[in-house]
Amino acid sequence: MAPIVVLNVAEKPSVARALAQVFGNTPGSRQSQSRHSGPAQIFEIENVNFPSLYQQGSGQMVPTNVRNEPHTMITTSVRGHLASQDFGPAFGWSRCHPMALFDAPINTEYSQDMQPLERMLRDLSRRASALILWLDCDREGEAISDEVRKVCIKGNPRLQSQNRIFRAKFSTVLPGEIQRALRSLGRINEHFVQAVLARSEHDLRVGAAFTRFQTLRLQKKFDGFDSGVISYGPCQFPTLGFVVERWARIETFVPEDFWTIEMSIRLNGDGSVDNPDQNGNSNNNQQSRPIKLTWKRGRLYDREMTMALCDACHEAGEAVVTSLTGRPKNKWRPIPLATVELQKRASKYLRIGSEELMQKAEELYQQGFISYPRTETEKFRPEFNHHTLIQSFQAVAGEFGDYANRLLSDNNFQNPRAGQNDDNAHPPITPAKAVDPQTIADPTQRKIYTLVVKHYLACCSRDAVGRETELTLRIASEEFVAKGLMILEKNWLDIYQPWEKWYTGQGELPRVLIGSRIVPTSLSVNAGQTSPPQLISEVELIALMDRNGIGTDATIAQHITTIIERKYAEKDGNQRFHPTKLGIALVEGYNSMGYQLNKPDLRREMESECNAVAAGRKTRDQILGPVLSKMLECFKIVNAEVHKLDEAVARHFNKLGSDSSQYRVLQANFTRCGSCNGMTVLKQRTGGGTNRGRGDDSGGNKLLQCAPCSKSFLMPRYHRELRPGVDPNNQQEPLICPICQYQVVDCVKDDGGSYFVCPQCFSDPPEEHGGDSTDFPCTKCTHQTCSLAKGTRGGDVEIFSCPFCASSGNSSGKVCLKRGQHGYRLSCSNGGPNSCQYTIWLPKGAREIVIDDSTGNCNRCSNPNRVVRLLKFIWKPGSVPPHYDRELCACVLCDEQLKNDMDIRIPALNQVNYRRTGNSAGGRGNQNSNAGRGHQGPNSWSSSNDNNSGRPGRGRGGRGGRGANSWGASSADGRGRGSGGGRGGGAIQCYSCGGPHYANVCPNRQQR
Repeated sequence: MAPIVVLNVAEKPSVARALAQVFGNTPGSRQSQSRHSGPAQIFEIENVNFPSLYQQGSGQMVPTNVRNEPHTMITTSVRGHLASQDFGPAFGWSRCHPMALFDAPINTEYSQDMQPLERMLRDLSRRASALILWLDCDREGEAISDEVRKVCIKGNPRLQSQNRIFRAKFSTVLPGEIQRALRSLGRINEHFVQAVLARSEHDLRVGAAFTRFQTLRLQKKFDGFDSGVISYGPCQFPTLGFVVERWARIETFVPEDFWTIEMSIRLNGDGSVDNPDQNGNSNNNQQSRPIKLTWKRGRLYDREMTMALCDACHEAGEAVVTSLTGRPKNKWRPIPLATVELQKRASKYLRIGSEELMQKAEELYQQGFISYPRTETEKFRPEFNHHTLIQSFQAVAGEFGDYANRLLSDNNFQNPRAGQNDDNAHPPITPAKAVDPQTIADPTQRKIYTLVVKHYLACCSRDAVGRETELTLRIASEEFVAKGLMILEKNWLDIYQPWEKWYTGQGELPRVLIGSRIVPTSLSVNAGQTSPPQLISEVELIALMDRNGIGTDATIAQHITTIIERKYAEKDGNQRFHPTKLGIALVEGYNSMGYQLNKPDLRREMESECNAVAAGRKTRDQILGPVLSKMLECFKIVNAEVHKLDEAVARHFNKLGSDSSQYRVLQANFTRCGSCNGMTVLKQRTGGGTNRGRGDDSGGNKLLQCAPCSKSFLMPRYHRELRPGVDPNNQQEPLICPICQYQVVDCVKDDGGSYFVCPQCFSDPPEEHGGDSTDFPCTKCTHQTCSLAKGTRGGDVEIFSCPFCASSGNSSGKVCLKRGQHGYRLSCSNGGPNSCQYTIWLPKGAREIVIDDSTGNCNRCSNPNRVVRLLKFIWKPGSVPPHYDRELCACVLCDEQLKNDMDIRIPALNQVNYRRTGNSAGGRGNQNSNAGRGHQGPNSWSSSNDNNSGRPGRGRGGRGGRGANSWGASSADGRGRGSGGGRGGGAIQCYSCGGPHYANVCPNRQQR
């Protein structure tokens, strides 16, 4: 029987190499080949013996009496996540309102750099009889395991059908741990996978919607936002909130004066009282020591009251000892090390940031120096062999070796304490092998390894032991207290030097007799002032994030790094954070709307729900709906009150174009202002920019500025040239927007085409005419009288899903209502010259076609998996048969009368659909026409009873016009065909440019 071929996939190349080394060192194994010709190194080792895969899968250890079998192990790796999720092209920045992202379809794609890995895994899986996933053993690792599983199943479906996909659980890449994992193979934790998918979908939808909203808004209103996106993240924003909240406490802090009373005495070593004489000299020869006592009241904010109490103490003269207590006190050793605690201690002791720490700790893990560094576990399993690990350090020269010898002698070892948390996946972070830290070349890795070793050895030590004494004196009505500590046994503190110390205060206090009378050596009033808190430190920030459920142990460091990279906060050399003016403005803006998005409540709720999914108590669908609905309501309020965000940002940033030094004038007297009727100036931001223009005008963003009105309007980014819009019938007259009275601007594109924008409407899109937070050219406007307005009410609503896209496996295509120079049409959101060409041309007899609240769904075409919306047709007078009402709600897919009367054609795959042109709604030729294009009679939609004036046939010589009574109410032949030469019925029309040719031979397309 041939050995079983097993494909092993690790998360990182270094882990794959370590696995291959362990497999190669198995007794009897032999390396077949190793190659690195593709996207990842591939190792193949034959005759690797371990218990048969077919007896595993439960995750339980296989009994030792089970016979080993030979396996051929093919080992390779990925580089983190294989797939990425994003919205389709129909939901690009300028193609939809950000609110649509809350329910937009999400596509799973493989980026260009991951596609070779995906092909490699498919190819390797075809050879394999089984698959073992060696991804990191946390939730994110389970999600990556699921991605690898899906790719491998594509290459070899038998892996799934025969249930031969296994999951290895391991914490280090040491041989013993790998061999143990091979004897306890389990399955992917599907609950973990669903929890990660739920969190990632929520973060993608919410983050993308708010990011687009605030980026598009602020770029049009203020200077300084043209360099990139202004991102929002459901985790990064509460993280920023902690930073801003501490800063706000400092900024609003008002210092207060306070007063306190301090007293000191002198006591002899044997506890006897050393009361000075009237001259202040000691009355005995013993060596006395000063003792400082603190006022039990602490402080008072009333100076006169404090002075009065101090005077009363002076008048009393002597203090009486009322109590002296002594008790043992222990300083507990630390609990086992989890990721969050490692981050806090590295920041506090080593001044290493959390992101750098996790990177270096990961490298130490991959090199086999420490166990897996991403864990929430704070307790060891009973079977963990501490003595063996500590014994390995006895051979290390220096501090570690000396302490290990001491720990294993004189009964100094003690089992570590147990913390509260346990992720049931990894043990606490421990050293994986004993080495002298000086042998580690990287200085940061050396410090981290030293911290991990010292922490582990401290966990296995005894608590530090001391004795604390407390002395209380009463004078007049006031009490004063002194405390002291004597350390009896340092124990774990010896190894944790120099970071951990035990403050002893005044040491052990002398044993003075209760009732003794003591004359104070000093008794004074001291003044002080309250001070503001310090900026938040990284240790405090990590603790707050962990306590409030912001991120996970594996992602906390990433969120902190993100707010720094996004320029929302800065970190100084003392590991403390200061918010930038952008971070402050965003938090102030959202808080002013009533929704405190910087607070951790919403994120804490989301993390709690994800934990419920991971535990199997809820499903992904059960939690996503309610949580996304809550965020959608929040988003709607933010959109409605966006002026509050503008006001908050205006307190910290200059309005667009206000800094003249950052702009150069391209053309004075450019267009007419709709507010003051003066002329605007066309300017461009100096220094590089984002325009794709050519020539001298390429560079930064362009804007129109009206100095008398103090207004500036950002122009669209992508254009070759900007020109003032002029009336096509009178080139000397400006083309004015009927909504705001501003002169429109003609934007010439790189391909020679152009489009118009109104400066005011582009900056503040009018909601009553279809405006939203996206770019708003005139083609989106729904104004009824403006010749430039080509938008439709409900134009962003999906009528039905695109069948062309669905047939090619793309679920993102949606058919929407469009309006162009040739009339209304239904076309795919993925449409374009080289994309989906699904188009339904709608009758020109409609003055307007809309989708609004009055239009519902088609009951005949809709089903649980598909929704088809009805369209409302508002007809032109005299343009439809008399049996049609002025308005009609109908479905273009199933209303046969509408399709026949208006000649609406539904496209099919691999079939060219041409557009009929002319003035008539149906496009029929005159029954008696012989050639050429006829004309439409004056009463083309009459109710004549003349049978011969029924619906005209299609002429052969070209398109004929309708007769005087071409739509008779009692027509004998409603759909006749005429005679003549050639095919009638209308001319071919290009869907791209409207010309008389097919789109695939469009000359404009060929030029592009």
